[in-house]
Amino acid sequence: MAVRFLALLVLPALLSAGVKKTVSTASGDNDDLALTVTVHLDPADIKEMVGSDLGSHYIVAEVKVEPKYGKEVTIDRDDFLLRNTSNADYSKPFAGSQVAGNTTMVITKGEAPKVKNKPTFSIGGMGGMASTAGGNNDEYKDAKATVKTSDTDNPLEKTLDEKILPEKKTDQPASGLLYFPIEKAKVKDLVLVYGGKENRITLQFK
Repeated sequence: MAVRFLALLVLPALLSAGVKKTVSTASGDNDDLALTVTVHLDPADIKEMVGSDLGSHYIVAEVKVEPKYGKEVTIDRDDFLLRNTSNADYSKPFAGSQVAGNTTMVITKGEAPKVKNKPTFSIGGMGGMASTAGGNNDEYKDAKATVKTSDTDNPLEKTLDEKILPEKKTDQPASGLLYFPIEKAKVKDLVLVYGGKENRITLQFK
């Protein structure tokens, strides 16, 4: 009976140890405000939040800013910085247009008679670069770049902007999402830094 009871205690611990943690919340404050941030790494969770997994290229943070003692504070998204301490990667949050805008830069080789598939690179709404064909650098010396803008609004961009943390002056609590282009991170390696030296808040996620 005692052995069975011990097994019931140990088994859940072993199972949870093998599960990658993809959500974590941390809180901190300074003289002006209290800050609570929940980071989401799982693409499925992100898709449920904004209607897209953002190509698995982003970490989405739920942010709540609470001014203290009736003080008016200025919320500026550029005051937030997310670091991945495992590889020194870091980023400030992107706006909706940077994540899912309708402008794309396409770089193609000018003439490629000996190449079956023209190499095409795109730098667009997802904030990344993708290659559709291989080759060496010499093959791209005559490359041409063009910028294409779609006339159709991207509904994802609208959703991201509706949910983003607003930039404003306020003495009331405010909340919203921030989109950080950081890939392949683990929760335990993430650190969020808010503000300058005088009012800095550093949040370590676990």
